[in-house]
Amino acid sequence: MRNRYSGRGWRVGLLLVLLCSNIVAVSPLCAQTEGEAVEAVEEALAEKKVHFFNGVAVGADLCGLGMKIFGCDWSQLEVLARINIYDKYFPIFEMGLGMADHTGRDIDNRFSVRAPYFRIGADYNINKKHNGNRLFIGLRYAFSAYNYDIDSPVPLEDPVWRQQQPVALHSLHGNSHWAEVVLGLETKIWTIVRLGWDLRFKVRFAGKNDPVGTPWYTPGFGKSGDTTCLGGSFKILFDI
Repeated sequence: MRNRYSGRGWRVGLLLVLLCSNIVAVSPLCAQTEGEAVEAVEEALAEKKVHFFNGVAVGADLCGLGMKIFGCDWSQLEVLARINIYDKYFPIFEMGLGMADHTGRDIDNRFSVRAPYFRIGADYNINKKHNGNRLFIGLRYAFSAYNYDIDSPVPLEDPVWRQQQPVALHSLHGNSHWAEVVLGLETKIWTIVRLGWDLRFKVRFAGKNDPVGTPWYTPGFGKSGDTTCLGGSFKILFDI
């Protein structure tokens, strides 16, 4: 009889010690079996191991890099840094370089821009289990200031001298402010390496462009003619 119950006895004893030390409180109604009680103890111990500061992560967006490699009309190179607080709150800073080289299909107008953009905000991990997987909701404030060029092969007539002049509008200045609502998923794949993706709903709330010509693309935001747009990213991150 002693051998039959010795294995179970030490586990029940451990549970009683933990209950007495206020590490976890398991109701008899909730812990209907010994296995459920042990699982509850393990989850409580995992919760107690979560510290206030859990390190810093750095990463980059692979989606924008892919667009650059495959020669899309616009692309962006983006990096990020963030802080892990309680494995729930993630203040984050993102910066990138937005690029576009677009030629119109109808009259061959050419638009080009190359400028940085910046985002600051935070994510909240709504996954309560600390198992390496994270489900994020977040907010960003973003800003970009840029110079852009507009060229056209179709000449315009000077209203005073009545001469045909080519269109070459260079170093036009603009800026844009917008907010982003973020929904993302992230998982740990190996030691310090993580992969994640997110979807973003962007809303432009302020900005100014040169009255001579409107830019085709805003670095970091998207098509300039829209006040709202959808975006996303596929990131690789390294915990340090």
